[in-house]
Amino acid sequence: MVDVTTIQSGTVFAWFMLLMVLRRVVMLVVAGVAARGKPRPPGRVPEDYKSRGNPAEIPVQPEFTKDMRVNKTITNDTENDTYFLILLLATAVFSDPSNGNVIRTIVYGAIYLFARICFAIAYIMGWQPWRSLCFAIGLACTLACSLDLVITISRRSN
Repeated sequence: MVDVTTIQSGTVFAWFMLLMVLRRVVMLVVAGVAARGKPRPPGRVPEDYKSRGNPAEIPVQPEFTKDMRVNKTITNDTENDTYFLILLLATAVFSDPSNGNVIRTIVYGAIYLFARICFAIAYIMGWQPWRSLCFAIGLACTLACSLDLVITISRRSN
């Protein structure tokens, strides 16, 4: 039996962040499954309609300018970077002092930054498969950082 007074705040935080990241992954899957076969709302980028679906179902889209793409990229970065920056800070605060190295934290940050820069470029240019791949790399890096934090914190002695 675990005594409640021996649970460290870092462990609780690490598990909470892992569940938040997993929740985002599940919601992406659910949204993808729920959207199959339904007409897509206006305001989506044109390459989203090319990737799947019946061409007869594609609604007429207004001109999607690069300014609109840049604004959507900024919004997307604002939504996604918050999770990762909190995780990276938590890894630096809770995990790095116990292992004694910061190399993993730097690698997580560099991979995520590179993936998000590539995602922004691919989104603005309309490169559909590359955009999804870069988003998946950034999401996988977030999940890896969260798992690393949970494992490191859970191994630490009370």
